[in-house]
Amino acid sequence: MRLTVRTDYALRVLIYLSLQRGGEGIGTIDDIADAYRISRSHLKKVVNELAQHGVLETARGRAGGVRLARDPSRISIGEIVRLVEKDFAVVECHDAAVESDCAIAQVCNLRRVLRRAVDAFMYELDKATLADAAAAPSVVASILGIGPPAGAAGQARPRVRKPGAAVTVDPPRSRRA
Repeated sequence: MRLTVRTDYALRVLIYLSLQRGGEGIGTIDDIADAYRISRSHLKKVVNELAQHGVLETARGRAGGVRLARDPSRISIGEIVRLVEKDFAVVECHDAAVESDCAIAQVCNLRRVLRRAVDAFMYELDKATLADAAAAPSVVASILGIGPPAGAAGQARPRVRKPGAAVTVDPPRSRRA
């Protein structure tokens, strides 16, 4: 079984964002695309889908970006795979929408065995969370070029919106001595 590129990108986005201030920081599509050397246009579609499903929160504007809507330890890898993947049929006879022309379909036990294998695969993914995805978070953050947390050294920290809410951004703070 092979997951689609869309699922791969979704997991990469979520891992990247989970490393931003422990899942509380904001990242941009450009930063994520540069870190992984992947397509911005595909990434935008994936981020949009994850935001529509409430996995990500978004903010527009100069200080905007995306961040996780929940703590990384509360986001199951299995949940994300189910959300993004549309087809778990390993072979044609698993797909109820497709009429199989297999001569032994009525008495074949392989269909049940493969179904159990997919169920076991998903069970393992359900046990793993986004927080578990990076074995050495600081090393992964370094490899991806994730720097100091947003809001450090007097930078304004944007508020991000829940799906369907209005976009707001905190105004920059003045630096008076």
